Amino acid sequence: MSRLNKTEEIIELAMMFQNSYCGLCIDDIKEHFECSRRSAERMKALLFDLFSEKIEEVQTSDKKKRWRFIKGTMNSLISFSADDFANLEYLKGLSTDENKQKELDELIAKIKALTPQKNLQTLDTDVSAILESEGFAIRQYSRVKADKQTLEKIRTALLSFKKIKFSYPINDKTKEIILNPYGVIISDKYYLVGFNEYVSDLRLYKVDKIEQLEILEEYFDKDEKFSLADYCKNSFSIYQEEPIDITLEFDKTVADDVLNYHFHPTQKVKQLENGNIQIKFKSGGTYAICQELFKWGTNVKIKRPSCFKAYYKKYLSDVLNNQ
Repeated sequence: MSRLNKTEEIIELAMMFQNSYCGLCIDDIKEHFECSRRSAERMKALLFDLFSEKIEEVQTSDKKKRWRFIKGTMNSLISFSADDFANLEYLKGLSTDENKQKELDELIAKIKALTPQKNLQTLDTDVSAILESEGFAIRQYSRVKADKQTLEKIRTALLSFKKIKFSYPINDKTKEIILNPYGVIISDKYYLVGFNEYVSDLRLYKVDKIEQLEILEEYFDKDEKFSLADYCKNSFSIYQEEPIDITLEFDKTVADDVLNYHFHPTQKVKQLENGNIQIKFKSGGTYAICQELFKWGTNVKIKRPSCFKAYYKKYLSDVLNNQ
């Protein structure tokens, strides 16, 4: 066994000593690490040498000697990564229960309080970047695949705030794009959103069309006013339009499906007295919304606004006339 593996096992054993209320005996160590009694004795002896003042013997009715760490011994060795916090934030975003969201906020705050101050600034930066690329609800439906290596490079650039360069087809020509990446929107395709300094504006790029992506050794300052979450709230899928207030009513026969479905980040759900489900949200992207409603067939009605109802009727008419 390599020295690295031995070190990992000692750290793992130390965590076991920290987490055990009743304490560990030699047989516990032997069983967990699937080693001989002699090896288990050596591991225990090494741990005792390293933490001689931090180990206490647990008094039990068991004839076997048991030991554990004094409470808090391993706290300084336990750390939380940006991914840990991003996962908690992601779970919070999936919940529609305000009380649960508040409880998760309090939990995140408590864990951050245990994080050394010197790590917090870097941690907050990493969490923000991860959430902007991954931290929103993803609906399950068919979509174009994206190259995993390309996505990994994009994520690396997001975390490090580095510019990227890639080839992209525009008007039947392949052009070189230099972009300040802000995040990824996952819809029917993966869309990279970022600031293009050449046109001095935000632009969207289909990730599956990106080729020869490179991470440049050049950092960029992200617009502090930009929020990917707010950017998405103004649209349905990727279509950026002036948002409108939309009210839908779904038939009670599909109530369970609707209650377990995520339509939009701003959605408000209400069960009506007749058993139907009312969904309200504010969004642009009328064409994409029509495509979504089409999947629900006769089980959904547009209650307001009338202009969107007229738009949907024309959409249906165009589909029929094209058959």
